[in-house]
Amino acid sequence: MKTFPTRSSCSLLLCALLCAPFAHAQRQAPALKGPTSKLYLAETKGPTEIMNGDKIYRARQATAFDAPGTVIVTKEEAHNALVYSNGTGLFVDQLTRVEISRFQQEPFKPDYLQQLASRYEPSVSQSNVNLPYGVIGICTSQLISGSSMLYSTPHATVNIRGGKVVIESTPEGTTVDLLEGDLTVRSGDKDVGGQILRPGERAFIPASSGGQPVVITVQPIPREAMPIDDRRVEMACNARKSVTFDIIARRAEEGLDRPGDDPAGGDSGDEAAGAQADNQEIVANPTVPGNPPNQIVVSPDRLPGT
Repeated sequence: MKTFPTRSSCSLLLCALLCAPFAHAQRQAPALKGPTSKLYLAETKGPTEIMNGDKIYRARQATAFDAPGTVIVTKEEAHNALVYSNGTGLFVDQLTRVEISRFQQEPFKPDYLQQLASRYEPSVSQSNVNLPYGVIGICTSQLISGSSMLYSTPHATVNIRGGKVVIESTPEGTTVDLLEGDLTVRSGDKDVGGQILRPGERAFIPASSGGQPVVITVQPIPREAMPIDDRRVEMACNARKSVTFDIIARRAEEGLDRPGDDPAGGDSGDEAAGAQADNQEIVANPTVPGNPPNQIVVSPDRLPGT
């Protein structure tokens, strides 16, 4: 005997069919795309090349440029201190190459407090940075839930969850010094678990030899290396205090001021810099120290009763 659904059952079935596409669309909705992330050059010394796409810039202090796709190369006796638009400071020592393969941010939170050297980043961010050779110092802001920060060398991958870190990449291997915070070091794709470092520890990942398994060595940071590490992360931390970042409405393409060799403001038309689909852009606001109060010194012979 055939049976037929009741009127109420048909109504429920029709409602489910109509609502399903909307529920599926909500589940599949992509995350909001944020404006192109920026780098601010807080300090520069010596010859440095900054490349993005097919353009090469001279490093100039107090300039900002698009972060994705940027390559920084320092020569001998050169160094730079930069700040990502999520508030993380980066010190690049001499004879170093840094390749920012990815750095994305979601739209800034409307209620975030943009303060000098704020503890927290303004929005969720994902960064992947390569260090083929050289030395860098990192001083992070407090990463919020959902953010990730990966630094890779030819020998290791460093997953930084916050703090102060120094990474050195040489042909012999990679050295990771953790001064503060939390991170995990992996020696390759097959190293699933990795090695968690505690503050004050150094990890050394040697270059692979003949396909042999790589063993990560962990020991306390040598006493003689601590002052050098401190100087590198201190410069990264000081850079964070030199700038704040804000969101403004994006200017019309025709109105952009694009000096020939100055990356200030970025090149929004460069595909390597990540053209954005929304109508916002991040701007860097260099901080200006307040003027100290004028102290008037009065000679004792001019005081009453003298």
